[in-house]
Amino acid sequence: MLVLIDGDIVCYRCAAVTENDNAELAKWQADELIRRILSDVNSSDYKIYISGDNNFRYNLYPEYKANRKDKPKPKYLEHIREHLLLEWNASITDGYEADDALGINQSTNSIIASIDKDLLQVEGRHFNFVQRSFHELTINNGWYNFYMQLLIGDAADNIPGCPGIGKVKAPRILEKYDTSFDWYNACADAYLKAGVTLDVMHRNAQLLYIWRKEDDQWSKPEKQQPV
Repeated sequence: MLVLIDGDIVCYRCAAVTENDNAELAKWQADELIRRILSDVNSSDYKIYISGDNNFRYNLYPEYKANRKDKPKPKYLEHIREHLLLEWNASITDGYEADDALGINQSTNSIIASIDKDLLQVEGRHFNFVQRSFHELTINNGWYNFYMQLLIGDAADNIPGCPGIGKVKAPRILEKYDTSFDWYNACADAYLKAGVTLDVMHRNAQLLYIWRKEDDQWSKPEKQQPV
């Protein structure tokens, strides 16, 4: 089984816990985490992805991740990134994020290793390498999680949700439906009632959507039957 590893998370976590140590220990920490992931999944076949430049989301919404601009990065972050590129043959993306690369390469013969909630919209097998737990998502599971995020927003990435809708109200809006077509309409109704245009909602959807193929984009769902 191919293990698709979220290199961004590996880099940040390992750099953060070794902030007061040295670069060699930081790189060793990353090595140990990757080895543990592969051991837990019981596979030696892996691909690591790291986010590069020219992320389209910044062009779509200049305030994307603007809340992180003044936050200092862990001291050894770049050391670990370079280490993963040189020693683990990691791939660096251009034009999109590591999350998108994981979504593009997910298949019936792979498993996504990450702790990022954004990836829980992608169908297939997942491994949370902090909780060390496995779970599998259907297409409908993924779309439900996506539309939940569209209502709630993503504070970590500075993506707004629907005003007045949080983690308590969002499930109440969606739980009565079981298709992405109906979830879309429920979100549209909520945004419009809050005085927010559908253009803004669609922009938020593009920001939140994880690609499933190269040059992918979110599109408004058409009428469908439950999956």
